[in-house]
Amino acid sequence: MRVVKKKREIVVGEISTPGMADIAFQLIIFFLLTTVFMHEHGLRLVLPEKGEEVRVKKENIAEVYVNARGQVKIKDIEVPVDRIREFAEQLLKENPKLIFSLYVDHRCPYEKVIKVFDELRLANAKRIAFAPPRRGK
Repeated sequence: MRVVKKKREIVVGEISTPGMADIAFQLIIFFLLTTVFMHEHGLRLVLPEKGEEVRVKKENIAEVYVNARGQVKIKDIEVPVDRIREFAEQLLKENPKLIFSLYVDHRCPYEKVIKVFDELRLANAKRIAFAPPRRGK
């Protein structure tokens, strides 16, 4: 009896590449649907419509000036940033219809502008207007 030896074939495993593309797209879709994106809340401002003009009595406007060094004047009275809230609350008690018109020097650090805006909001000021800088002040 003769023993016949068969040559063994070496089987090399292959990975199907068309199936990998499907899996990759499914993973992308899965992560897009399950990822929670942070939504940052910016300043909530109500902007007037184009061409809309509102007349306001002079006594209902409190002009707030912030110079290049971050110093603040409200109604021509210099107010330290940490005292803005108290000063604004006092003005709002005297006149609840008061609008704070914020004039900021273009060289003023942005952090100072936000600090002044936040202090006015903490004083419960609902009407704050960002105004273009005036020449000479």
